[in-house]
Amino acid sequence: MDTSFVHKSNAFPILKSFLSFIQTQFHIIVKIIRSDNGLKFSDNCALAFYASHGILHQASCTGTPQQNEIVERKHKHLLETGRALQFEYRVPIRFWGECVLTATYIINRMPSSILQHKTPYELLHGTTPSYSHLRVFGSLCFVSTSKHNRDKFPPEGILVYF
Repeated sequence: MDTSFVHKSNAFPILKSFLSFIQTQFHIIVKIIRSDNGLKFSDNCALAFYASHGILHQASCTGTPQQNEIVERKHKHLLETGRALQFEYRVPIRFWGECVLTATYIINRMPSSILQHKTPYELLHGTTPSYSHLRVFGSLCFVSTSKHNRDKFPPEGILVYF
């Protein structure tokens, strides 16, 4: 996994890329961005970007996660689900990121009463998600090895666990 982008200093460039992506792919224009008082989303460069794109920036008060309760609840839900996957399948802690990504993937494909029993995926893409490709977290699988790195007799795949 490429982790070169995982630095606080890259947060705003990633946000700009995300905004461009959702506008191009889903024809959705972001009108408001709410953040804590972190400088990464409220420095002069960020504020100029918001102004030039007609985006309203709302900053919560320092030390008041209650002002961002929806985000805080979703964050807690993702972490608890990721932690449950990690504990249940005894995944080493170094894979906590994959546990949270898997939790996110699953949650986005689960119906929600808040969304009138539709899934976030369905609302975004306009179609119900397929579940046929899902596998049990921690299940046995094989990863194909590159043809140019193997001889005729070694196995074509490596035994791993999802």
